[in-house]
Amino acid sequence: MSRGFTVARGIVDALRKTVAAFVVVFFGYMGIAVLVQIAGRYVFDYSIDWTAETATFAQIWMILLAGGLAMRDRLHVSVDALTHVLPETALRVLTIVIAVPCLWFLTQAIAGSVALIDIGRIQSSPVLQVPMWIPYLSLPIGLAYFGLEFLLMLAERWRDPKSERLPAR
Repeated sequence: MSRGFTVARGIVDALRKTVAAFVVVFFGYMGIAVLVQIAGRYVFDYSIDWTAETATFAQIWMILLAGGLAMRDRLHVSVDALTHVLPETALRVLTIVIAVPCLWFLTQAIAGSVALIDIGRIQSSPVLQVPMWIPYLSLPIGLAYFGLEFLLMLAERWRDPKSERLPAR
């Protein structure tokens, strides 16, 4: 293995660990915020407004980051009936045919989310008055991470089209 490949693998591994840690933190925060909201409402008869808003923001970030983790582990729905029937060359061609519109969609979604961030610069959240570009930033970051994992999966699929194993972590 070349030194550049080893460095790239180390960067990807560190990114995966960081994203996984953020997903766990966001999920944990969501649970705590909802429990605080429930306790405030039913135990103290007082609604704590900011908990619902921050739990929603945490959920948005968690879902968009977790999509990339699911791509890494091949947990997204796919039809692989042809994997066992077609020869490797045909599978490689089919991989490209499927990948092109998927990558086009990802680039369009990222471009649209960047436009949404511009709108978010003049908006703020209803309760905490947080600039909305902060929650909107989850879209391009989550989609870019998803795209990275998608490209890594495509590279692995190109190398071994009949592979059904999960990538090494």
